[in-house]
Amino acid sequence: MKRIICPIIMAMAMLCLSCGERQKKYHIGVSQCSEDIWRFKQNEELRMSQYADPRIIVDIRSADDSDQRQQAQIDSFIQEKVDLLIVAPNSREALAAAIDKAYDSGIPIVLFDRKTTSPKYTAYMGTDNYQMGLMMGQLIASQMQGRGTVVEITGLKGSSPAIERHRGFMEAMAKRPDIKVISSELGDWTEKSGERAMENVIATYHGPIDCLFGHNDRLAMGARKVAVKHGRTDIKYYGVDALPSKGGGMEMVKKGWMEATCIYPTRGLQLMKLATDILDGNKYSKENILTSTVVDQSNVDILLSQNVEQQRVSDDLRVVKSKLDEYFSQVNIQKRVIIGFVIVLVIILTLVVVAYRLYIAKAQVNEEVAKDVVAPADAPKAESPFLERFRNILQQNLHDADFNVERIGEEMGMSRVQLYRKIKSLTGMTPVELLRKARVARGRQLLETTDRTISEIAYDTGFSAPSYFAKCFKDEYGVSPGEVRKSEE
Repeated sequence: MKRIICPIIMAMAMLCLSCGERQKKYHIGVSQCSEDIWRFKQNEELRMSQYADPRIIVDIRSADDSDQRQQAQIDSFIQEKVDLLIVAPNSREALAAAIDKAYDSGIPIVLFDRKTTSPKYTAYMGTDNYQMGLMMGQLIASQMQGRGTVVEITGLKGSSPAIERHRGFMEAMAKRPDIKVISSELGDWTEKSGERAMENVIATYHGPIDCLFGHNDRLAMGARKVAVKHGRTDIKYYGVDALPSKGGGMEMVKKGWMEATCIYPTRGLQLMKLATDILDGNKYSKENILTSTVVDQSNVDILLSQNVEQQRVSDDLRVVKSKLDEYFSQVNIQKRVIIGFVIVLVIILTLVVVAYRLYIAKAQVNEEVAKDVVAPADAPKAESPFLERFRNILQQNLHDADFNVERIGEEMGMSRVQLYRKIKSLTGMTPVELLRKARVARGRQLLETTDRTISEIAYDTGFSAPSYFAKCFKDEYGVSPGEVRKSEE
């Protein structure tokens, strides 16, 4: 710890002696290909990196599974002249030109999770998806004892994880001639696409199905939901991601709904360390391959317990950060005595470093896992923990037509009146208005990015009837859902 604290003291002393000289800030843009439980966890870790390194300013944007939107986001980051760009490309070929343009303009590019067809990037970090597909294929083949039938549901067409996991899985199956791969159905990483894929399988194949491999846990669980509805309760399910949050892969393994899943590490803190090493001119590796672990009944309990402890440490770190923010908002640092300035900052930064190191240690034990949320596109870049938690609860329950203010209050531990006053004071709107706006926003996203009918979207976003969805939609955007759908065609 001395090796950390002493440099901090020296750095703060030099800062004071410079009498207010400003520290260089690093504006780091992040372009995520989509919004889902796994990427929300990574985004939380990227934001947390700002707690330990005040030079970092992170701007995270989501393309919502749209190549065109991600291309526009990257162009925007180029115009803003960000210091470094972190990108998870939506598809290999479509994003290559936009990323090349950023790279050629002098912006360092860090690719995470996915690559393009171009070699123009500064560094890459992610799991070997081919090896992951091969590992899960070998596990499934072993547990099937080398014979039987299996279904595969892949991720988004054209994305490098889907291509590579499929290649690894099929190589494992090719070595077991007595195992028949009935179908490799196309999904898009969502549970709904897993449901659609399984409906196709059941409609066209009437024989026994022993196992199903989903390229992520949501695909596998979507397929299971349909199979159970059709009375097919003898299928064993396998997935990828292994998040420990409610409804995540670890919980599914513990319940016995999945035989096994595979941790796909997010590593947001490690990713940001790679980015700052590049910006600081430190030594770094261009290829950074993360390891993975199979989660089954033999280790799921201990991994879930470790996550509880990790979350506790994370919460403590948030408290420290909150105190730090409160302090700097109340005092004029330039008017403080130099010695007092150094002492206060060293104490606060010491607390941050201790909490940060503890968080890192816990996070490395089980490959870092966290809660499920999709933040609205217009959400503030930084919010109070209370408002952030409120938005998270909304997003997790948008599909539930019975979800109301009373249920929100129960989850927040507040009465309806308390919740109303608190939310109104923070946002200027009521909880009911925010819930309706979130549902309409999600509906518009589905209109623009999927081929679902307007009625399906209305029910999927918690509206009691398509007509009410259409009314709320037009009140919000000034156009009907049908007009938006026509403009997309």
